[in-house]
Amino acid sequence: MRSLLLACIAALSLAGCEKSTETSITRTTANGVDTLYSKRTVVDGVARFECIASRSGQCHYLLLDPSCNPDAACAKPPLRSFAVAMGATQQFKDLPTGFRQCVSDVQKEQCHRD
Repeated sequence: MRSLLLACIAALSLAGCEKSTETSITRTTANGVDTLYSKRTVVDGVARFECIASRSGQCHYLLLDPSCNPDAACAKPPLRSFAVAMGATQQFKDLPTGFRQCVSDVQKEQCHRD
């Protein structure tokens, strides 16, 4: 009985260590040179945005409601609009699960193209 109890405790402790992780990478190049290289990681509800490279020196982000599609117009305004300098990161912990994003080397008012 004692062995069963220890096995259950060990299994529960391992389950508690598992983290929810999501990663998204956006990368564009021209003539073999990165024009935009961005990495977004969401771990246990904390979203971290990293601007690795950008020809403008900044990665510009628009964060959208989960119901919005970055490729189409959306009636809801962006959740956040911000820029991250190349080599820097920014993080938020108050974003809704399933939020959408678009990232560019220039500031945009909307994600989709007309």
